[in-house]
Amino acid sequence: MPLKPTQPPKPQPPPPPNLQNHWPHLLQISIGSKDLHLSLAIHAFLIKTSSKDHIFECNNLINLYSKFERPVDAQRVFDGMPTRNAITWTSLMNGYSLTGDNGTVCRIAFEMHGFGEVFNEHVCSLVLRACASLSDRVRGEQIHSMVIKNRLDADAFVGTSLFSMYSRTGLLDEAEKTFESIVGIDVRCLNSMILEYGRAGDGERAIQVFRDLLEFDLGIDEYTFMNALSACVGVAEGKQLHNLCIKHGCLHEISVVNAVVTMYGKHGLVEEAERVFQGMEERNLVSWTAMLSAYLKTGFPLKAIDWFARMIALEDLGFDSSCFATVLDACAECKNFESLVQVHGLVIKLSYSLDDFICTALIDAYVQCGNLGAARLVFNGLTTLNIAPFNAILAGEADEDDFMRLFNRVRSSGVQPDWVTFTRVLSLVAHRTSLITGECMHCYIFKAGFHEHIDVDNALITMYTKCGSIERARQIFIGMERRDSVTYNAMISGYAVHGRGKDALTLLRRMETDGLRPDEVSLVAVLQACAYSGLFEDGFRLFSDMKKRCLIEPGIEHENCMVDLLCRSGRLMEAMDFAEESRFRDSSLLWRTLVNGCRLRRNTKFGRIASERLISLAPSEAASYILTSNMYSMGGMLEEAAKARTMMTDRELKKETGCSWIEIDNHIHHFVARGDGNSESEEFPVKLEEL
Repeated sequence: MPLKPTQPPKPQPPPPPNLQNHWPHLLQISIGSKDLHLSLAIHAFLIKTSSKDHIFECNNLINLYSKFERPVDAQRVFDGMPTRNAITWTSLMNGYSLTGDNGTVCRIAFEMHGFGEVFNEHVCSLVLRACASLSDRVRGEQIHSMVIKNRLDADAFVGTSLFSMYSRTGLLDEAEKTFESIVGIDVRCLNSMILEYGRAGDGERAIQVFRDLLEFDLGIDEYTFMNALSACVGVAEGKQLHNLCIKHGCLHEISVVNAVVTMYGKHGLVEEAERVFQGMEERNLVSWTAMLSAYLKTGFPLKAIDWFARMIALEDLGFDSSCFATVLDACAECKNFESLVQVHGLVIKLSYSLDDFICTALIDAYVQCGNLGAARLVFNGLTTLNIAPFNAILAGEADEDDFMRLFNRVRSSGVQPDWVTFTRVLSLVAHRTSLITGECMHCYIFKAGFHEHIDVDNALITMYTKCGSIERARQIFIGMERRDSVTYNAMISGYAVHGRGKDALTLLRRMETDGLRPDEVSLVAVLQACAYSGLFEDGFRLFSDMKKRCLIEPGIEHENCMVDLLCRSGRLMEAMDFAEESRFRDSSLLWRTLVNGCRLRRNTKFGRIASERLISLAPSEAASYILTSNMYSMGGMLEEAAKARTMMTDRELKKETGCSWIEIDNHIHHFVARGDGNSESEEFPVKLEEL
């Protein structure tokens, strides 16, 4: 009887894995594969089993939710922990850092310090990066003291973070000192130096570091080229870097090619940028965004919008906040409201409407298009308040009560103002010439630690000069450790408005002594100061020397100042000849100034010639007829003055109603020319009669 063949035993399924031992590995898999459902399942398992190693489990969960950019969930795990260690705090701060909530990172760090936890190199580096993003020098210096106390200043990561913090708060010399303590400076540290110098606008130092890398053969990589291309300040340097990229074989990296496109766009060589773009074998969303930005920066916003439409039609690359923000900036630049609404619709459709970066661009675009109502709708629709959208809406707020109410609302919500906030608020205060509000804001700036920020100090100088307090402006100027051309321009303009021409000329010479070359704005301010102060010969001399002395070709504003100087000095014939021979002779600006000069000198002979030329150049501007009428009135030719007014009426042109205001007891009182039924206006004749 034949034997039946024995059947091989069926393979048994492997025993189920012991999650108690394998969950950390599975957690890493879920993070790597971005599988949130697996992560939540593991969290549920850990709650069910309630292991004794509670800190280890919770630290892993906080790290998990941080990597998924869910800081609220990470915070819940953190709040439920009876005991914590340094890893716990670091993981939570990292979660907020990944979502850009740098203010909370700083707050948690100081809470951690309050609980007696020692800051290690990871914590210091993380918090310093947050301070750099916030331009918060005060808290950054506090962390720096902890770095020195804990002897971490030799660490490369900490030193690099310190360099970023100081450079982004405008203290480049302090930033350089931090690198003296680092042991083992490598290419990553130097890449960071190039990046931060570029961000600070000091391209010369950035390129010098790049040259040092080449000279000492310290090794360069694609990040070196990307940072150097971003930092270079001249076209010649940019082209040399492009050639070096080819020589070192870095153009196979799409990120480097994108940086080349961006560099050419930044320097106005849009055709070169397009040539490099067209030669790319592979393009990504950054490539297209770089081209959009190139067209925008070279003054072709409509072409940027067209290329955005072309990208949608030809590619399936998706979108990101940078791409949307760039095309929204293009809509703002050309005030293309129709395209703006279409892009806004796409933003809503693709669920980007809560992105802070995009919302900021949307608010700015609506403000630029003159639709403050739509900008406020976007702002009010934000689920969480951040400083960038608030700064954008401030640009459109003109009414003091509104912007101060908005400022207080943002402050009460816990959002910390940054230097941009203060400069914009001070600009609005200066526009309203509200000195008391400006002084209160100055105190708050001092308390918040921004009183040594150069841009804030520049805004304070402008605010005080426009509010009539030139001495306060001068005190701020004298007390500044570092000054730039904007600082000098603000102070010189203040002297000009206050009729202190000699002080303006002295400051111009000091500006040159300090190694700063006067720019177009500086010279306009000094020429105006000379005109207002009667320093005519000084003004003539400065104008004739400006090309040789400052390497500046006179523009329309400078030539307009020259016409004003000639008129105020009584040299009307020369002013007329100067305007006729000017390359800007077809601009109504020169002739408006000339007509006004004839009015001041009561010279209707030249005034008639100038006014006829003005009206021929700007027939649809009410100012042309008003200036002409006023000129004839001052000269006693009332019939001619009436004719000018009649011409304006026939063309259906209207003069903008004059308005003035005064601040009393921290309240702005408005008055309209010729009265408007305002009860306060009606009280003035009574008070004048009493006086």
